[in-house]
Amino acid sequence: MKIQNQQSEPAVRRCLIITDQPCDLTAVLESCGTEIVMKTMREALGCDLAEYDVFCILADGAILDPRLRMRLEEENNKGKRIFAEALNSWGGIYSADPVDTTRARLVVTVDGDEGIPGLAVGDLLDDQSNRMMQPHYPVPGLKPLLVYRDHVIAHRHWSAAREEILNNSRLGLFTIGDTVMLCTFELHNFSCARFAPRQSWEALIRFIAHWITGSYPTAMPAPTVRFRTEDLSDDAVFEACRQDAVARGIKWLGQFLVDDGCGGIREGTRHNIDPDGKQLTADTVRTDCCGEASGAFRFYAAVTGKADYDRISQNLCDFVLGPMQIRGGLFDGMLRWTDTAWQVCYQDDVARAVLPMLYDCRLFGHKDHFLEICRALDFLVNTTAKDGCRVSRTDAPNMTEDSFRALREADHGLPSAHYNAYYHAALLLAYQIGGNGVYLDAASRGLETMMQLYPDTRREQSETEELCRLILPLALLYDCTREDAHLAMLHRVTDDLVLHKHPTGGFCEWDTGYKANCSRESRGECSLLTENGDPIADLLYSTNWLPIGFAYAYHVTRDEKFRLLWRDTAAFCLHAQILSDDPLTDGCWCRAFDMELGEVYGCPHDVGWAACCSESGWTDAEILMGLMMPTLLENMPD
Repeated sequence: MKIQNQQSEPAVRRCLIITDQPCDLTAVLESCGTEIVMKTMREALGCDLAEYDVFCILADGAILDPRLRMRLEEENNKGKRIFAEALNSWGGIYSADPVDTTRARLVVTVDGDEGIPGLAVGDLLDDQSNRMMQPHYPVPGLKPLLVYRDHVIAHRHWSAAREEILNNSRLGLFTIGDTVMLCTFELHNFSCARFAPRQSWEALIRFIAHWITGSYPTAMPAPTVRFRTEDLSDDAVFEACRQDAVARGIKWLGQFLVDDGCGGIREGTRHNIDPDGKQLTADTVRTDCCGEASGAFRFYAAVTGKADYDRISQNLCDFVLGPMQIRGGLFDGMLRWTDTAWQVCYQDDVARAVLPMLYDCRLFGHKDHFLEICRALDFLVNTTAKDGCRVSRTDAPNMTEDSFRALREADHGLPSAHYNAYYHAALLLAYQIGGNGVYLDAASRGLETMMQLYPDTRREQSETEELCRLILPLALLYDCTREDAHLAMLHRVTDDLVLHKHPTGGFCEWDTGYKANCSRESRGECSLLTENGDPIADLLYSTNWLPIGFAYAYHVTRDEKFRLLWRDTAAFCLHAQILSDDPLTDGCWCRAFDMELGEVYGCPHDVGWAACCSESGWTDAEILMGLMMPTLLENMPD
């Protein structure tokens, strides 16, 4: 295990650790200078416990053998310290079965001389997808150090009084007197499991190690994920990192392909990371992810000359416009949402599925799928309101010819960039390729409708998301019309977005008035934003769209402002890409990135796509295409 060094005082105790295998915590304790002996529970049965001064029980949800338990409790009664994690029963404590902590948060409850050095009351620590066991009965003499609270809408710190924090809380870490410290959850592999924020967990682990051994550790396990630290202001360094990032990202995408793309691509990784560091995968095959990934592979083939990636891209396109497209009847052309949501259609997802194929048409002149793409767009146009906006989604089982007509004849759709802006972008690209004026008319009306309401469009995640989503379609609108008013719209949105630009090149989430549907929510799909001003970037809904958007805006306007914004945002993406020895994470981008801490961290409440998730389409493929887009645009045929 790699170790990061730090100074400490010498250890003075002999410690018995009862565990099945070494872990992050045992490595920390070994660095304290204490003599460490590790034994399994069965091995410990034959030990003379009198030889040890302190005991650390890493039970991993196991139940202590009653014979060992009696002897350990006797040693504890002599004044020897006991630390235990995830231990179902100890002393008078009898705990309930483990429950999931995925959407709960640990909150510090102690401060000052009684506290944990480096932490304060209200500080938040997230333990990913852990398991914790709560005592059935009140525990006399208990002192809580950390408690679990649900629905804490805050970023790194919850500004609440200690009494409020403790109200309706569940125990996380506590002491009983001076000789017992119990942890209700598993923390033994805190580094492998990517507990966050890392500096807060390291402060806690140092405190625990000192409590156990009487000395501070001299080392901490190296993070299992890391990030680029190069100064990207040098063009040669930037280019080398860009090429490395793209190669890693393409390799990461490849492991989610189904039958080399013939069966699509899986969604990616979920936000769930178990206590030993295993991350769950999201195995749904989404049409949008398939289309977006097809673009990443096509672009990579173009910049590297590796024809195998063209074949993968073609397989994905055939899948999207094959089994995932309805042919004939009332729903002719409709693209299905996923392999299970078979009769659901989101126009934003359709747009992101076909936009890479439209880029293919524009950049390389490949028009093999253009007619099928137009069928998909025609279905959307035929269900779009008079103002150029469509409702958020349509479900085929609920639709009749009359409901089709009602959608077309409605005065207003949903003026939301989240749901409609990329639909308009797809229409505009299709107009440029095929010259169908219906597409230009619908897209112009829709974007002008939103800009009439701007900045008070109907937000889904945040105001930042709406701004990010508008860059590409407004650039395409100006490219189609060359109207000064449309250029002014592009600059207005860009200038407003730049107000939220972080020095790292990413963009902070912001939501004036917290009006977005998911803003400050904690029980369903949730924005990462907790307070305006948090240094949090969202690479699922916001910043991920910008490399393509700024690249296209520069191509259309030749305004240096957009080229510099592309470079800054691309540099941020290079720094935010995960580097790891684990193929499941190496080369990916996660949804949440704290731009001050420089790590994956953000509010974990979202029901399906929280901080650590990585979407093969929405996030990774979009960023990959954006990193390669300028090179391809420069060589685009007239």
